[in-house]
Amino acid sequence: MVIFAFCACHRRAPVPEGDVTASLTLPALGDPLETSSLLGKPTLVVFVSPTCPHCIAELPLAQDAARAADANLVAVFVAGKRENAAGVVATTKFSGPVLIDDGTLRTRYDITSVPYTLVLRPDGSASDAFLGKQDAATLQGALADAR
Repeated sequence: MVIFAFCACHRRAPVPEGDVTASLTLPALGDPLETSSLLGKPTLVVFVSPTCPHCIAELPLAQDAARAADANLVAVFVAGKRENAAGVVATTKFSGPVLIDDGTLRTRYDITSVPYTLVLRPDGSASDAFLGKQDAATLQGALADAR
């Protein structure tokens, strides 16, 4: 049994090394994600749970920040069932790729609380990581720094 802490804090988290985009090969809610499509501009990867109110609130903020910064956005559901993720996507009107983690990324990146947000550079490497719900300005600033 996996237990997640839901975090409303705004702190930075350790940044993983290597090409994060290469690890985003999970089952998708819609069309499979072509990870090569993420290269060339910054990307936000938001790890969420469908039962976390902070996560649900973060998705529209992340979507606004990514649009404003002309960046990519990917949501990764690290807990819950596929149909729960689909419900959150519909409710929040999220329009980016949505992946369903089978525990692989949760373990690889040692995700013990959500939301957990990675900011990726155009080459796919992580430039920043945040734990807890972030505001759009923080995410836009991190995306600008990732360029």
